[in-house]
Amino acid sequence: MTVMARLGAAVLVTGLLLVGAPTASADVRIGLGHETRPAQPYANNPDAADWIGSYVVGGDQVWCVQFAYLAPDTNEQYQPGQQLRTKWGTPLPADVASDISYLLLRYADTDSADEAAALAHLLHSWTSGPQNPAQLDPSNDFRHIAYDAPFHLAKLPAGAKAAVAALTEDAAANRGPWTASVAAPDGAQTIGTPGEWTFEVLNAAGSGVGAVPVTVTAAGATFTDPTTGEQVGTATIPTPEDGAPVTVEVTPTSEAPEVEVTLAAPAAVPVVRQAVDVDTQRVVSTGGEEELVAAGDTTASPPPTTTTVTTTTTPPEVPSTIPAGESPRPAAAQAALTDTPTSSSLILLGIVAVVAAVFVALLLAHLPSSRRGGRHLRRR
Repeated sequence: MTVMARLGAAVLVTGLLLVGAPTASADVRIGLGHETRPAQPYANNPDAADWIGSYVVGGDQVWCVQFAYLAPDTNEQYQPGQQLRTKWGTPLPADVASDISYLLLRYADTDSADEAAALAHLLHSWTSGPQNPAQLDPSNDFRHIAYDAPFHLAKLPAGAKAAVAALTEDAAANRGPWTASVAAPDGAQTIGTPGEWTFEVLNAAGSGVGAVPVTVTAAGATFTDPTTGEQVGTATIPTPEDGAPVTVEVTPTSEAPEVEVTLAAPAAVPVVRQAVDVDTQRVVSTGGEEELVAAGDTTASPPPTTTTVTTTTTPPEVPSTIPAGESPRPAAAQAALTDTPTSSSLILLGIVAVVAAVFVALLLAHLPSSRRGGRHLRRR
């Protein structure tokens, strides 16, 4: 990238050396990355070094995608976004477009100089790489020179070289299109009772994508925020580093609970901003990511109603007629009267009967007969 074309062109002795080259400016703010020397040669190149990294435009960190054009001023004016193409105006292969979108989504806000340099190197390799050997001829001007990827990679420090390999592998593994899904519990749900819901984000290969910030929103339900442990209606929950499904404890508050997840996913084709100055590089930042939404729902029943059963014990019946001067007999006494007599009671009754019989016999034996007495008196 021709940073020096803006910063150092004023020191050139004659403008004749810059025929067909960009004009100069001094308001360029570089971001993160590495400077490499010497610069890739091409016709009338005023730079002694190349900047492999990001720039700051309008307060944003951006990357250039039109090698050898002017580096953007910090207040550079850009037109609305359009689909990214190669420096030569040809469409990007689908896998390359997906890789770029993914890397911009994941690394556009990097604070690592090595990652920033790696991203810049890959973007130039894919968008400004040669489509034929003639495009690497040093006699080409800035509009026609291709990016010599091996030339630049060899000059990057070891950390940036390792980052190039890591980002390339990451993009190949996790490129889009992504898919998201939400699964409600299989069993019956009850209002007020939590159940386990799950969501996951998959890449184009069908594997889980890790470290993706996901906004979770519940309707007719609340869920436990894993960060605070509180019951909430919405929260951002990242997928784990290994991309495994995320489990959320959701408590229905209505008969139709629903959970929705929203996330930023890489777009099929990244979006580029075209500079108003036609000699200034086009830039990318977010890559034109798209919003991905998935939802799941189920039904929940009201909690069961608790019924209290009261058992009433009927007391023993008390006689309605009470003899004068007496009180009602307890049930136990009444029951005793109707019980079968015991052996001791029978013996006592037998004794009473015998005594009564003896008394009657003795009484009859001593009783004088009127008939006997009369005859006796008449005989005398």
